[in-house]
Amino acid sequence: MPERELLEAALEAGAHVVLEGPPGTGKSTLLRAVARARDVGFAFVEGNAELTPARLVGHFDPALVLSRGYDPEVFVDGPLLEAMRGGTLLYVEELNRVPEETLNVLLTAMSEREVAVPRLGRVAAADGFRFVAAMNPFDTVGTARISGALSDRTCRITMGYQDPQSETRIVLAALGHPPAPSSTTGAEPLPGSVPDAEWVRRVVSLVRATREHPELRVGSSVRGAIDLTRLAAALARRRPATLADVGLDAALVALSGRVQLAPASRRSAEQIITELYERYVARPAGPGGGDDSGDDSGDDAGGKDPACFPGMGPGEQAGPPRRPRPRSSPSDRQVGRSELATAPGFERISPAVGQVDEDALREALSADVAGTVALMARMRRATDPALRAAAERLCARLVLDRVARAVPDRPGAHRRTASRGRLDGDLDVDASLEAIAGARAERRPVSLDDLTMTHWGRGSLALLLLVDRSGSMTGERLARAAVLTAACALRRPDELAVLAFARDVVTLHELSDPDPGQAVVDRVLRLVGHGETGLSRALTRAAEVLAGATSARRVVVLLSDCRASGPGEDGSDAAVRAAAALDELWVLAPAGDDAQARELAGAAGAAFAELGDPADAPALLERLLSGCP
Repeated sequence: MPERELLEAALEAGAHVVLEGPPGTGKSTLLRAVARARDVGFAFVEGNAELTPARLVGHFDPALVLSRGYDPEVFVDGPLLEAMRGGTLLYVEELNRVPEETLNVLLTAMSEREVAVPRLGRVAAADGFRFVAAMNPFDTVGTARISGALSDRTCRITMGYQDPQSETRIVLAALGHPPAPSSTTGAEPLPGSVPDAEWVRRVVSLVRATREHPELRVGSSVRGAIDLTRLAAALARRRPATLADVGLDAALVALSGRVQLAPASRRSAEQIITELYERYVARPAGPGGGDDSGDDSGDDAGGKDPACFPGMGPGEQAGPPRRPRPRSSPSDRQVGRSELATAPGFERISPAVGQVDEDALREALSADVAGTVALMARMRRATDPALRAAAERLCARLVLDRVARAVPDRPGAHRRTASRGRLDGDLDVDASLEAIAGARAERRPVSLDDLTMTHWGRGSLALLLLVDRSGSMTGERLARAAVLTAACALRRPDELAVLAFARDVVTLHELSDPDPGQAVVDRVLRLVGHGETGLSRALTRAAEVLAGATSARRVVVLLSDCRASGPGEDGSDAAVRAAAALDELWVLAPAGDDAQARELAGAAGAAFAELGDPADAPALLERLLSGCP
C-alpha cells in the first residue's frame, strides 16, 4: 500500500508524522506493521482531555520523594521520555483531543529533540526517536483545531478506506476459521449459517454504501462489517438459523450506532440500514446490475419481448432502431478549467487538475455564499471528470452544512389551539358554558361535541418551493435557489415539495417523497437557467400538488423575477389568477430586480420579500413561516 511506503520513507528521513483519516482505515495497524518491520518499539498514548503534560512527560514518585528527595532515580518516566530515552516511536492516538498545553510539550521534543523537566534537568532524545500521531479530522465532538506550530513540525499522510476487495480480505482474516459447533447443542451448523466469502462480500458492499448514502453524514468503517459478520454467525448458532434469517438483526445491531444521520434526513438509522440490507445483502445485484432474483426469462418489466413492436409477431425481430437526433441542452454543456478559473478563489479550491480542497471550499462558502454556490454548480459540469466527481460528492453536503449553521434549532412555534369532540387536552370551561347550557335546556346529556378542549401544538405545514429556472434566473440567482432549498429541507415541514419551471414544470421533490435534503439540493444545483417563464402554469401546478396535501397550512414560496413569457402567459393576468387561487403565497424576488414580482404579489394579495444575499435565506424563511413581518 502506498501509505506504508510513505510512512517508512518519512520515518527514515527523520520526520515526525500525522496520520489523518476516518475510523477504521488502519492507522494503528499501519504503524504497528512499520514498527515491526523496522524492529523498533513504540510507546502508545491515548489522546484525551485528561492527558496532562505530567502524564505525558512523567513525574517524581511522591512516596520516594519524602524519603530520598528529588533524586533522578525516583522519577517515573512517562511515554514521551520512554520513547526519547529508548530511541523509539511515540504514538499518540486522537491527537486533536489532546489539550493545547500538552501539545506544547511535544513542540520542543520535535524541534529541539529534548525536553526540560523541573528538578530533573534536560532529557535528550536518542537516535531513532520519532513522533507519530493519528487523528480523525471529521470528528467535531470533543476535538480542537491543530495549531499551525504543530502542523509545521509534522508531515501529513491522509488515509482513506480500502478498496472493496481489500476490505473483504480484512473481514475474512478477522473471522479466522469457521466457528465450532454450538457448545450447548453440539450440533453441526445448518447449511447457510456460516459466513462464506460471497456473503462477506455482500456485507462489505452494504457497509461501503453507508459512506455514500445521502441521508447519512457518517458511514461505518470496516469494523462494522467485521462485527456484523461475527454477530450474524453467533445468532445463527444460537437460534439455530441461517444467515438469511438473522442477517438483518445483526446489521441493525452492528451498524445503527456507527452511522450518523444527515441533518435533513427524515428516516431513522434503522430504516436506512434496512433499506441497504435489502439492496446489497438480501437481494444482491447481479452481473448486469439488476436484481439477481433468479428469473432469467429475459422479459422486461412489462413482460414483453423488447425486440418486438406493435403489429409484429413474437418471432419477428425488429430492424436496427433509428437513432433519434440528439438535442443539445444548456445542462449538457461542459465547462473547461480555463473558464472555471475566471471565478475568484477557484485556484485555491482546485489547486491542480482533478483536485478539490474541501477546507478551501468551506472557507469560500463562508465568505461568499452566492458566488461559491454558483461556482459549485458549474464545477458539476466540468470537463475534468475527477473535478466533476468531487463536486458531485461534496457540493450538496457542504451547502446543507453551511445553511444548517443559520437555521434555528426548532421545528416551529407551538400555539394553543381549541377543538371539540376530543378527550385529550384541557377543558376550556368558559368556551363550553354556552353549549352545556344548551344541552341542559334540550334535556339531553352533554356530549363531547359540546365541550371545547385546548391543546398546545405545532400546526401541520405543507411547504412547496417553486424555483424559476428560466433564462433570466441564472448564475447567482439559481444559487439562491439551492440555499433556499436547503433551508426548506432543514426546517423539516410535515410535507415538502420542490418544483422548478421555465416553459415547463419539473418535479424535483414529491410532496410525500422521503428523499433527504441533500438529494433535493443536489437536484437544484444541477439546474441551468434557460428558456421562457411559464409562470401561470407553474402556479397552477403548485395548486394541483398542494391539493393532495394533508397538512392544515399550505404555503407556496415562489423564487422568481416573475417576468412571465411564452404560450398562455397573457401579460400578468393569468399569473395573477393562478396566484390568487393559492391558500398562501410568498413571492421572493432577486434584490434590485423586483418590479414585476412586487406587482404580482400586490395584485394577487400575496406576501412579498427581496432576497439579496443567499446567506439570509434561512432567516427570511423562518420569518415568513412564523408570521413575523
